[in-house]
Amino acid sequence: MRSIIKMKKIILITIFLISVLALQSQTLEYHVQRPQKLFVGTPFHLLVDIKTSLQDSIFAPEIDTLDIFILKGIKSKDKIEKDNVTTSIDFIFQPFDTGEFTFPELEFAVKSADNISYLKTKEFILNIESVISDSTQTIADIAAPLAVGLGFWDYFIPLLIIALSIAGVIFLVRYLKNRKGNILAPIIVDNRPPYLIVLELLEKLKQEKLLEKGHFLQYHFRLSLLLRLFIELQFKVNAVEMTTSEIRNYLSLDDFHEKSQIMDFLTFADKVKFAKFIPTTAESESALNWLEQYLQSYKAKADVNQKVNESLSTTESEEQTNA
Repeated sequence: MRSIIKMKKIILITIFLISVLALQSQTLEYHVQRPQKLFVGTPFHLLVDIKTSLQDSIFAPEIDTLDIFILKGIKSKDKIEKDNVTTSIDFIFQPFDTGEFTFPELEFAVKSADNISYLKTKEFILNIESVISDSTQTIADIAAPLAVGLGFWDYFIPLLIIALSIAGVIFLVRYLKNRKGNILAPIIVDNRPPYLIVLELLEKLKQEKLLEKGHFLQYHFRLSLLLRLFIELQFKVNAVEMTTSEIRNYLSLDDFHEKSQIMDFLTFADKVKFAKFIPTTAESESALNWLEQYLQSYKAKADVNQKVNESLSTTESEEQTNA
C-alpha cells in the first residue's frame, strides 16, 4: 500500500515539473525563405513573428557566427494592434560549406513586468550544394548559326531613329532649362561638426525618458546607433551598417585607449540587444553619460583649436601693421 502511494506522488511531481517546463519554454513558429536550390554563399531568410503586450521586452539571441552559417543582417519591425505588439524579425544567413546540415534552434526571451518566458524555434535541415556546374549539363548548339544579310536600309533606319531620339532629348533639356521659374530646390547639407549633430540627437533621446518607461532595449539600441553615426561622420567608416566586429577591424585610431572605450560601449549595447542581459538603471545612465562626455571632448578640442587659430590670426595682423 505504501509503495502505491509513493508511486502516485512520484507521478504527480513528474506531471507538475513537465507542465512548469512547458510554460517556461514554448515552441515558436517561424518561416524560412530560400531558393529551390541553396548554394554556398546564397543567402536565405529566417522570419520569426513574436506576439507580446506593449509593456513586454524581447531579447534576441546573440548571434555572430554559427558553425556553418554566417549572420549577414537583422531587420525587425513592430505592428501594434490594440494592446498587443507583433514583432517581425528577419534574420539573413549565408552558408559557407556544402552538405546536409541542421540549423540549430534560436531562443528568444520575453520579459514582462513579473515574468520571463522563453520562445524557441525548431531545428531544421538544409541541403547546401556547390556552385560548380556539372560539365555534363552544358548546353550545346544543335546546328550552326545562320548568316543574315543586311542591306542599306537595315542600317540607315535604326541610325536615323537613334539620331532623332538624341536630338529630341537635347531639345527637351534646353527647353526645361530656359523655362521661367524652373529653379531647382537647393540640397540642404548639415555642415556642422559631427559632435554637434550627435549631441543634438542625444539631447532628444534624453527628453524621451525611455529608462523611466522601462524601454531598456530601445534605449541602448538608440545609444549604440548614435555612437555609430558619430564614427561614420567623424572617421568616414560606414559604421551604421557594420557589426561590432567589422567596426573593430575597420576603425583605425591613433589613441588605443579611445578605440578600446568605443568597443567596450558597443559590446555592452550588443549584450542588451541580442543576449539575455538586462542592465541596471545605473549602468544605463552611465552609458549615456560616457557617450555625452566623449562627444563633449571633441567639442573641447574644437574650442581650443579655434582659440589658437584666432591667436595666430591676431599675431599676423599685428605684424603686418607694425611692418
